[in-house]
Amino acid sequence: MVTLGIALSACGGGSEAAAPAPAVDVAKVDSGNYPTTAVDLSSSRVPTSGALREAIRIGAATPVAFQVDSRFVFANGYAGGRHITQADSPYFGGAGIETKDFNATIPGVVAGWETSAQRRKELNAGRDVSTITLRFETADQAKFAATELSNRTPGTAHQVPGYSDALVKLEAKKEPLPVQNVRAWLVRGDMLLFVQVADWIGLPYDPTADAVVAQRFFDKQIEMLRSYTPTPLRDIEKLPLDTENLLSRTLPTEASKRPSKGTSSSAVYPTQAVLHLEEFPAVINAAYADAGIDYVSFDSGSVYRTRDEAAANRFRAALDNETIGDVDYMKVDGPPNLPVVHCFNAKPEVKYASDAPPTCHGVIGRYVFGVSGTNLQDVYQRAAAQYKLLVGFN
Repeated sequence: MVTLGIALSACGGGSEAAAPAPAVDVAKVDSGNYPTTAVDLSSSRVPTSGALREAIRIGAATPVAFQVDSRFVFANGYAGGRHITQADSPYFGGAGIETKDFNATIPGVVAGWETSAQRRKELNAGRDVSTITLRFETADQAKFAATELSNRTPGTAHQVPGYSDALVKLEAKKEPLPVQNVRAWLVRGDMLLFVQVADWIGLPYDPTADAVVAQRFFDKQIEMLRSYTPTPLRDIEKLPLDTENLLSRTLPTEASKRPSKGTSSSAVYPTQAVLHLEEFPAVINAAYADAGIDYVSFDSGSVYRTRDEAAANRFRAALDNETIGDVDYMKVDGPPNLPVVHCFNAKPEVKYASDAPPTCHGVIGRYVFGVSGTNLQDVYQRAAAQYKLLVGFN
């Protein structure tokens, strides 16, 4: 899956008219052996595909950390968020349950979403926050999960302001690194809300301040869940892989490269859900709003649906600026006969090609797309195939 951080400074206002797109003769564009017509998704469906869609729906009703507390602006890695299904079990810090044993220990998981962020780009250089929002088959299973996870987690009882029914543990550790953890579990119907606030450098530690971060998460998560209508259990397995017909028009991952375990994250994500997947969500949030992006589809490539062609061109410029701002990249010629695509490759001094794989960004109508490849010829063909997949798509 391709996720791309975007420089806010590359996005301007939204009122200027789009320049005429360069003419493209599709017959002259080389897409190699990659698919160029809408993809039949039935072959990529797995038993948890419906649960993946439900997890994304929960992700779209889950706050990104900066929306809870403006200090948490860096995702933990390039993907701060992740879907949860029975095939993709969550990990609750401190509980000591291996993911392979989770469903047997904590039964009834339907779907959920986890996300994390930190105050500074460097790991363990300040507070970080992790949250899990998890739906169970029954309210009793959600209560059991909260109690069991709390009982298994070390620490002393603590409180989160305004949530007397939350189970809270305060833990201070010296090894392997000094850290204070405040962990809290809150049940609302069949939903379990979990938050962990880790303080790596706050000596002397202030557990009250950490508990306030947990309070803000609970407040915001409960508010946002009002927009989430749970899919009836009997209907979850019927939820479609695609929405907006966007995934079928996104360059697919080759079958041999799809994960052998768990659920592929190839899907269509509403903007709120996709923000969790970005390295700098607080920055890209404004860029998404400027471009009017409502859905993003991820598979082998990524496709962003913007407001209009002018917005698409601004967003592609943002992608370009972000990539060229990476010290490992340089701009290179785009694919032959495809002037709407801009490409970048590793600088000669980059030792490992995997550190800066060839990358291209293109525009067609209101859509922006991004692809990466193993070499320039490969990424050119991928970009050409992705362009052809979007020809005539509105």
